[in-house]
Amino acid sequence: MKQLHHTKLKALLSVIVVSSLLSACGGGADKDNSADQPDASWRIGYQDVVVTGDNPAICTSQTNDVNWDALLEANCHKLSDYNLFINPNDPTQDPQEPGIPYSLNTQLFTDYSSKYRFVFVPEGEAAQYTEHEVMEFPVGTVLVKTFAVPENTNDRLGNEHVIETRLLIHRANGWEAIPYYWSSESNAQYLSYGATIPATTTHNGQTLSFNYGVPTKNECTNCHVISPVRQDSSDNRESIFKPIGPKARFLNWDYNYGSGEIKNQLTKWQEAGILTGVPNDTSTIEKAATFDDNTQISSLTSEELDLAARSYLDINCAHCHRTGLTLETNYSGPAGDSGLRVEFNRNFDTDPTSFGVCKKAVASGAEGYPLDVIPGYADRSFLPYRMNILGGNMMPELGRDTIHSEGVELVKAWINDMTKNECGLDL
Repeated sequence: MKQLHHTKLKALLSVIVVSSLLSACGGGADKDNSADQPDASWRIGYQDVVVTGDNPAICTSQTNDVNWDALLEANCHKLSDYNLFINPNDPTQDPQEPGIPYSLNTQLFTDYSSKYRFVFVPEGEAAQYTEHEVMEFPVGTVLVKTFAVPENTNDRLGNEHVIETRLLIHRANGWEAIPYYWSSESNAQYLSYGATIPATTTHNGQTLSFNYGVPTKNECTNCHVISPVRQDSSDNRESIFKPIGPKARFLNWDYNYGSGEIKNQLTKWQEAGILTGVPNDTSTIEKAATFDDNTQISSLTSEELDLAARSYLDINCAHCHRTGLTLETNYSGPAGDSGLRVEFNRNFDTDPTSFGVCKKAVASGAEGYPLDVIPGYADRSFLPYRMNILGGNMMPELGRDTIHSEGVELVKAWINDMTKNECGLDL
């Protein structure tokens, strides 16, 4: 079994600084009866979080089941108040019924962290399948995502430090993001104002040190919101908060549920009664690429490379860089007006400019990188340049303090595989 906080790590987290100035978009099971207690010196810096205000009585009510009432009505002080996991100190496995684990086939990068995802749909309710957008989840649905920094990214079943658990709760007035920070190995506390955590991991034999960012409650909105494209001065439509990951194309692959059960996730959800309307033949459903840090990019065919790059840009960038298509009428992501629009369901062949081909960056360029994408010239293209820097013009702007070298390599290979086109420049 995977060991979490109580397992010795080598200089993983040294200092924890809680900060309300963060601008970037855990707990393991205690084994007090262990005869051989591990060295816990790496825990230095754990700091309690002060949560102001009274904890509603609905949060502390005793129940053996998921605390649905609290989920729908209160931002509880402790993650354990919702009773989402059989072991309240381990948010990486064994959800309470009716929780189901799930995984996305294309990596959504956050500082090389491992992610544990679960979906909870109230009994008697079900989400409605949609072809391109996030499933239409009923009120009461909870999407849970826990982030853990591994000691070594080449051994994600080994030692790790669980840092935060984020809840997306579909309440009567819409979706709400509730972030929880593991201020000790047995206590995840509601943290609306964010945290900056110096962290270390080993990746491909190299030590990476970075500031892991737990987002503020409001910063969660920056990635999840779509806003109306105002039609006139009387257009007073409100922005809409939407989940990002659970789309058919990212769920349309097999998941190992344990005990010998390996099944397509969409099929699993339908059989469990939490999803309706799934096509009988899942092979007819579009499927994003299966891509992670172990993918051998150099061995991909042109077709596989195109699929992988568009899938990666979709899950990592298109929640901001999108507009129109299958969104609500006249709605757009925060960067939808930039001209760079990289949705998976956008046709590259008929609209290459939206993917940055021969397009001047609207925000701000950099010397030597005149256009977003110059086919055949990845080293002169602004898009991979922004992915390969920190601060300033980096993309994505939120959610990372390291460079995803495998993502950069993928996008560069995709650009270099395109038919060369200098876009009128003298290169």
